[in-house]
Amino acid sequence: MAPTRELWTSNLVDAARAIGDTERQRSRWLAADAFAWERPEELINTWDDSLVELFLEEYGAGLSRAQANAAIALRDELNKYCHATPDILDPLQVLTDPRWEAVRIKARSFVTAFETNLSE
Repeated sequence: MAPTRELWTSNLVDAARAIGDTERQRSRWLAADAFAWERPEELINTWDDSLVELFLEEYGAGLSRAQANAAIALRDELNKYCHATPDILDPLQVLTDPRWEAVRIKARSFVTAFETNLSE
């Protein structure tokens, strides 16, 4: 059984917020005990586990244009990033990779679209 739209949206927004949070990534991925925290792959997996494709199939018609565009843009940018990088990522390289910054920008836009248009 699929989660409610509200819960699903909340999970996607939380995952996108984490992807867009540069400072959180720096503090966690570069910490002395970094392996106790998430790694870039885990953050990507969290987004994948949110099943954005199925969310778009189920609720896409009810999304605002800004929400739908932001979801598709983040999905596409993250897919492009994943296809261009190895399965095991070096956190320092990810943090300085302009392709990852492009993903973060799309993630922030996703959060903004869903927080701005909650009533749509």
